[in-house]
Amino acid sequence: MDPTRWQLERTGGHLHMEGHDLCALADRHGTPLHVASARTLRLRCDQLTRALAGYGAKVRIHFSYKTNRVASILRVLHARGLGAEVVDGYELWLADRLGVSPEDVVFNGPNKSADELRAALEQDVGLLVIDGLEELGRVERLAAELGTRARVGLRICPDVVPKGVNTSSMTGSRRNQFGLDLQAGEADEAIRRAVASPRLRLRGLMAHIGSGIHDLGAYERTVGKLLDLQLAADRAGATPDLLDVGGGLGTRQSREFTTVEMLAYLGTGRLPRAPRPARPDLFARYGDVVASAVTSGCRSRGLALPTLVLEPGRALVSDAQVLLLRVGTVRERPGVGTFALCDGGAMTVSMMFLSEYHAVLLANRAAPRAGRTSVFGRLPSPMDVVYRNMPLPALEPGDLLAVMDAGAYFTSTATSFGGPRPGVVLVDGERVEVARRRETFEDLARLETGLDEGSEAP
Repeated sequence: MDPTRWQLERTGGHLHMEGHDLCALADRHGTPLHVASARTLRLRCDQLTRALAGYGAKVRIHFSYKTNRVASILRVLHARGLGAEVVDGYELWLADRLGVSPEDVVFNGPNKSADELRAALEQDVGLLVIDGLEELGRVERLAAELGTRARVGLRICPDVVPKGVNTSSMTGSRRNQFGLDLQAGEADEAIRRAVASPRLRLRGLMAHIGSGIHDLGAYERTVGKLLDLQLAADRAGATPDLLDVGGGLGTRQSREFTTVEMLAYLGTGRLPRAPRPARPDLFARYGDVVASAVTSGCRSRGLALPTLVLEPGRALVSDAQVLLLRVGTVRERPGVGTFALCDGGAMTVSMMFLSEYHAVLLANRAAPRAGRTSVFGRLPSPMDVVYRNMPLPALEPGDLLAVMDAGAYFTSTATSFGGPRPGVVLVDGERVEVARRRETFEDLARLETGLDEGSEAP
């Protein structure tokens, strides 16, 4: 498989990122190890910005923090002009620590705590997304208590399901827990209450329909439903000035399993087919679909063009990061197959292995594929899997595997179940920065009061 598809080069058998030998980085910093490319991060930001350049009003891009919360990576994105989309109190705090203006923060989430809502109101975030009628009332009461006026958006459930996504990644269906239900009249009721409240400023409507999306027509259908409600808000007396179409755009090289594929894989170990690379103009086509849908939809409804808000995640960071894993032992089981055990898997370094297909390259030498190998992590559990029955070269103890497209949700879903979580290094030209140090045993035990000096047994 050609590593240049991920902006990597193979020199002397070793994979290199921005001229840096991944094997040398693994030797220096240990494995598992994430390595991220600042150059690719900037490239993806610029591509998305250009894709929306033809839209006739302002465009605001807010990176989805939950996708990758490594501070050094977020700094690269913010330096490119991106705002923050956050979903909990920590992410709100992190955006503030990184110097993001409150105006450039979108606060999402289906079950925000009272403390999180209070913090958002005290900071006066640019858009506080209301996920349900009960939350609308809580925000109104808190705003009155604080003597402020909350700038809110209403998240609707458009009941739009993109083609090719699995049940764990669809977020716009009525079968999921997010947003105000159109069919039950919740969205209309929320508009009425928001317009009538002196403590709420309704800035517009918002929807998010899933993750790993390549069905661009799903965005067009979603925009139509959002604009119908935007018109209703306008007629009810609001002055909505933005439209938030969420995120979820897929990537060129990896893909999510369909529901049927995921069930078959978990049940039988049959790995779904490898993804064909998406067309290189994915961003351009996405930008054209969204901008055209909003522009034509506003024209037909007599609405002024709103500020267009996007909340991308994986599309910007997925292929900017690789995960390095070291093979510890290889076992042949007659009549069954080959097992390779490495130092990370689905229950340790990322649960994404259970629902997404990511290419795995041999980082320390060039070798042809030689059948299928099931690669597992270090835990004594069959669920700590990298991939079952994956086409790979013949592996040997000490080999270094590079899992591609590890920038989205890999660091977010890593756990300490199998030991300290991996470190992250960021390469930026000639510079290599330790963006997140590897956890230590002391880090893992920091909250354990039973280890404090002088503590007594119960």
